[in-house]
Formats: sequence, structure tokens, C-alpha cells
Amino acid sequence: MNPKNVNSSNISPHVSALIDSFIPEHIRQNFPELIKFIEAYFNYLEDVHGSVYYQNTLSSQRDIELQEESFLREIESEVGLYVPRKYESSPRLFYNQISEIYRSKGSKEAIELFFRLFLNDPVRIRFPWDQVLKPSDGRWNIDNKLRVTMIRGSGDDFLGRKIFQIEQFATSVVEKVERRLYSDSLIFELTLSVDDSVGTFVSGNTIKIEDSDLEAEIYRSVSKIVPTNPGQNYRKGEKVELDNYDGYSFIGFVSSVDNSGGIVEVTLSNFGAGNTPQHVINDPNNTNQYYFKDFLVYDRNTDELVEAVIPEFTVNTKFGVDAEFDILFSPIVTTAGRYSGVRGQLSESIVLQDSDFYQKYSYEVVGNNSIDTWLKPLKQTVHLAGAKVFSNINIYNKLDFKVDSEFFSQFFEPANYTLGENSTIFSEALGFSQDYVVGEGLYFRELYVGIEEFEFTDVSQSTPLPSEQRAFQSGL
Repeated sequence: MNPKNVNSSNISPHVSALIDSFIPEHIRQNFPELIKFIEAYFNYLEDVHGSVYYQNTLSSQRDIELQEESFLREIESEVGLYVPRKYESSPRLFYNQISEIYRSKGSKEAIELFFRLFLNDPVRIRFPWDQVLKPSDGRWNIDNKLRVTMIRGSGDDFLGRKIFQIEQFATSVVEKVERRLYSDSLIFELTLSVDDSVGTFVSGNTIKIEDSDLEAEIYRSVSKIVPTNPGQNYRKGEKVELDNYDGYSFIGFVSSVDNSGGIVEVTLSNFGAGNTPQHVINDPNNTNQYYFKDFLVYDRNTDELVEAVIPEFTVNTKFGVDAEFDILFSPIVTTAGRYSGVRGQLSESIVLQDSDFYQKYSYEVVGNNSIDTWLKPLKQTVHLAGAKVFSNINIYNKLDFKVDSEFFSQFFEPANYTLGENSTIFSEALGFSQDYVVGEGLYFRELYVGIEEFEFTDVSQSTPLPSEQRAFQSGL
């Protein structure tokens, strides 16, 4: 079969033209009919089967994107993966990436890729095993948070990065970043990976990430409120904080009391501020007269304690009295903890294993096409042997919101006209609006910049003519 769009007469050299170079002269002279047969046979191979064409284009035939269709079919039979032509994907694209598809076979990503390539269907893959009851699956997670204030850059850029302490060796990976705004500073809480944490972080030290100018100072944070005198008549849930420290103070709640209502334990829900970072104190552009150190106020010019400002604890209680507390500080704070997942809780929407749909080796494809369309090709490509696949079709209706237009016409005979004087137009101010421009690093109301814009409305006013001058009938 001669390849399409190829003119064999343009292929050079023709094999028939090279006969003299590989057939001895005495044969050419003694057997002229044989030479004619050989020439005719070679011309047949060139014209009908494109032998010279394929020989000269051998390098292109090795490229699957340039390969002839007939050879592509041979690759399909050799690999054992037949790609139907009715699907969205180009077979060349599929076989060009066949090694990557084989390596990811059986994975959620490979199955999703199959449906995107062949059916242009962004399916969702669900695993019924996630809904099966798993006894004693109560996973209690406690987060360790390193609280920092930024020296350079944005704290959001720490997310997913490996951090290093400069002054002494300590390193970890940041799994989550939270932003807390207080009256004296903006604090970023970095949730650290327990498995990737090495060394000890120290308050006041500096952390960085590799190959970046990002830099932050480790904050000295309230890590625990210790009752030194439990008092009496307190109840769980009553709030504990510092009096007259709005915007700075931690917030805690009584989490455990003894038989007489004495406070045994306080759990922190907000770790507060109360310690001005050293790089802020040393900043020559800082004009603040005072700074905080463990909630005590110091004069920035003399570094002396302002005796008149001493923190006092307050408990939002009705009956409790006499409780006293002490504050512990550290660079890393620990959350109260939480359960993750509900598979071990009988009260949730979970099921029992049935070794069919609800089992470890089953998955469900939620898409827009019937399982008869894709089941066989799926099993030949990315489906994992031993797994069981189920189909769930998205049900939706196509609603026609097209508006049907109707036209009406009305005629007046004789025609009526209404005349009037030219209207005068004047503008009337309705009010004004103010758009605020937020400068970078500004967090307080007085630092926002306003731009005033006035809005006007045009009002039309006219004085009508007397009725005898403005109403008439045509033809009168």
C-alpha cells in the first residue's frame, strides 16, 4: 500500500536506477529479460508498497507522532492496548505517554487522566472504603505551632517550605500558616511537621528558608496558664484573660475544676501577644515610646519598667473567687487537640464492610457516561487487576431558558401628537462615595487613604405649552 500524499516519482534514488551497480555486467548482457523483470518488480515495490519511501523515512517512522497509520495499528497490537477512535483522545498522544500511564496504573490520578483523554469527562473518583467503620479509629491530633513576626517578606511564603534557625541548628517543615493580628504586631503561626522537626527553636532567634530573602523572628509566646491558687466556686468554660489588655492578651478557658470549684487547668484558645519583637525595638524608624516584655511595659528610651502598668488576671465568673495564676512562655505553643476523621464513631454516617462495594479494593467513578462506554478500555489501560470498579452517573437536566419573542403593533388614525418646549437640564448632587486604598503593611483604620468621588444625576425640567397649542389631530 503506497503511503498517502507521497509521490514515489520524487523519491530518489529509485532502486531500479541502481540495478547496474549491484548486478554483474555479464548477467545484464546475457539475461536482458531478467533485468527487465527485476526493474519492473522494484518499480512495483516502490509505486504500490512505498518501499523506498519507508526506507528513506525510517527515522520518522520511529517517531510515534509522525508514524504512518498502518504502523500505529501494529504498535497497538504489540502493546496490547487498543484505543478506540471514537474517543476524544488522539491515539498518538496516548501511546506517546504510554510509559507514564503504565507507571501510574491503578492510581486515582491515572483513572482521572483516562477519562479526560478519552471522554473529556472530569470524573470524580470515590473510595467506598472511606465510609466503612474502623473500630478504635479515634485519631487525636495536637499541632505544634512556631509563632513568628516577619523581618522581611510575607509569612504566607513559609507554607510547605523547610525552615532553618540561624543562631543554632534547628529545622522543620511548615504544614500550615495562620495569620493573627494584634494591637502591637502581626504574628504568623506556623504549624510544624512533627516528623520533620530537628533541634530546638529559641525565642528571639531568626528563621529563614533556603535560597530566599524571607526572614522572621521567633516570637516569645504564652504557652500555658498555671493556676498557683485554684480558688473556689469556678465552673468549666469560664474565660480567663488579662484585664485592660485588649488586643494584646491571650484568651483561655477553665477546662478542669476540682470538687470545690477550684481551677485545675486552663486551656488556651488564643495565645495573644504581649512581647514586642526585638527587631521592632531596635528599628531606628520606630517612634513608639514603650514596648512589652512578658506583658510588662518598658520605656524604650531607658529600658526601665513602667511600674504603674502591671498585668492582672480576670476570670469571667459569677461565683468563683481567689484564683491566682502564673504565665509560662515558650517559642512553640501546642494546641488543645482535635479528632480527625469519624470512621471510629458509631453515631456518624458510616457503614459495615460487605466485601463488594464497601471494601478496600473497590472504587466508584462518578461521571457523565455509561459504564458500557468505558469499562473495557479502562480495564485494558489503567484499571488495577483485582480491583472492582462501579459507576455512578451524574443526573442533570438541560433547561431551555430561551425567550420567545412576540411583536405587537398599534396604529392611531388620525395620529395624535404632543408638543412641548425644549427641556432644561441641570445636575443635582446626590451625595458622595469614598473608596479606600489600603497601603501595604497597614492594618489600622487611621492609616487607610480615602479618595472622594461625587456622583451627580441629571434632572430634566420643562414647561408645557397651553393645551390648545400642544394637542391637535393630523389633517386639521
